[in-house]
Amino acid sequence: MTFSFSTLISLSASVRPVALVLLTYFAVMFAWAFIEPRLMFYAYDELGWSSSMLGLVMSTYGVAMMIGEFGLGRLSDDLGRKPVIAAGLVLFSAQFLGLGLSQNYILIAVAFVIAGLGNALFDPALSASILDVAPAEHQARLLGIKSTVGSLGNILGPALIVLFTPFMNAQAIFLGGAAMVLAMTLMLVVTRPAA
Repeated sequence: MTFSFSTLISLSASVRPVALVLLTYFAVMFAWAFIEPRLMFYAYDELGWSSSMLGLVMSTYGVAMMIGEFGLGRLSDDLGRKPVIAAGLVLFSAQFLGLGLSQNYILIAVAFVIAGLGNALFDPALSASILDVAPAEHQARLLGIKSTVGSLGNILGPALIVLFTPFMNAQAIFLGGAAMVLAMTLMLVVTRPAA
């Protein structure tokens, strides 16, 4: 593959928005992976859930995401990428808030449904954002990088929870996950598009 001056210019124009998308995806995947190990112990030891109860709550997220992607995937085409991503991230944080603020099984399950719908909003819109700004010859590579960045978040989240578990109770960890996602949402909202 050869790079020309025009390729370099077209890539540099897309670096800032792509970097913001990648940072957003990293933050989301990190936040989930950060709370996930603690979630299992919390559900079993502190909430007294059975494996079936935990599995059902986790499944509600997946079902809501699947249904949402089918019905909501086009919203970013109609309403714009940034508002749909921001709304999706706020909804996605519901799972963390539900775990951090409630011990009621039904409320937590509803929070996971809301979070699944949020994922159905933000994830397709993040990918579409990359496709909007990346030159055609780099789109597949950048989507692959997006997946890699998400995997990095999935690696670092559980690794870093080891440092925080001795100092934070489960609710603080869950609310920390919400804070990470909501802070990323705020950063996304206040960041101006590249000129």
